[in-house]
Amino acid sequence: MAKIKVLNEGIEVEVPDGAAIKEYVKKESGMLFGCEQGDCGTCVCSIAKGSENINKKTQKEEQTINRLGLPGGSRLACQIRVTKGEVEIEY
Repeated sequence: MAKIKVLNEGIEVEVPDGAAIKEYVKKESGMLFGCEQGDCGTCVCSIAKGSENINKKTQKEEQTINRLGLPGGSRLACQIRVTKGEVEIEY
C-alpha cells in the first residue's frame, strides 16, 4: 500500500499501489475536484515529496497546466497515480 499525505490538512490516506488518488483524497480531505478529467484545473496541487513515486504528467495534464499558466511543478490530482511508497501533496 502507498500513502498520500495532504500536508495542508495534516491527513494521511492509504491507497493501493498503482491506484489513482482522486477517490481516496476526495473521500478523506476537503480538496476540490471539478471535471476529474484533467481539463479544468480545479484539483491543482504540488508534490512536496515523493515525485518519484507517481506517474509522469499526461499530455492532457501538461496542456491544461500550460493553458492555465500554472507553475511547471503543478500537478492535477485527478491525474495522479501512486506507483508505490509515500507522496506528500499540498493544494
